[in-house]
Amino acid sequence: MKQCPSCRTTYTDDTLTYCLADGSVLRSLDDGESTIVRDSTGEPTVRIEVEHVETPTRVVDRPRITSSVEPRRPSGTLWKVLVVLIGLGILTSLLIVAGGLIYLNSKTDTALLPTPNIKTTASPTPAKDENEELREQIANLAKKLDEQKRSSNQANAPLKLPGRSATTTSATVNSPGDGFLALRSLPNSEAGERIAKIPHGARVTIGACGPVVTPVKRSGRWCQATYNGLDGWVFDAYLTY
Repeated sequence: MKQCPSCRTTYTDDTLTYCLADGSVLRSLDDGESTIVRDSTGEPTVRIEVEHVETPTRVVDRPRITSSVEPRRPSGTLWKVLVVLIGLGILTSLLIVAGGLIYLNSKTDTALLPTPNIKTTASPTPAKDENEELREQIANLAKKLDEQKRSSNQANAPLKLPGRSATTTSATVNSPGDGFLALRSLPNSEAGERIAKIPHGARVTIGACGPVVTPVKRSGRWCQATYNGLDGWVFDAYLTY
């Protein structure tokens, strides 16, 4: 018989060398010394003392587990994408800087250019407000003349004639029936005196005009006119511009 010195397991199979539980070297129970021990009846009994001998523990080689997984490294495609993005960022920055420098240089060159000496000439055309004011004055004058004609009272308050217009144009008299166009002192055929007869086809200078007068034989406007140095009023229904 054999016994494990560690776990005290007894084996009857003498062919075993190591303990099946912990791998210790088995020891034969026959190697011990015997002593005589008497029991309570006084009869001698044989007791086998087993000497406790420390046996070396069986060392079992266990396989070492090592990891063959290497640290994951960025793939080549990822590195290429990163390099491209970095390159694009640098290129964009350079373009922005170059554009800023070009803009500053253009501003500097423009500032250094001499300012051209532009001569402004006063336009002979008066402001629109002046023409409107003259038209209103002519309309008021024509209205007062009509009121005087209806009342048959020529002794009313004196009429205030509007100023001469700075804007003038040229027109041709078109009055083949009478052969002339009357130049009058007032914008009214009855109240205004005839200053001169402008022959058919003559050129006349026209200034500001009042509103269209209706109803009459031929609708038209009373306009300031100058002919042969004489200033007056003509009815432009008999003018060709």
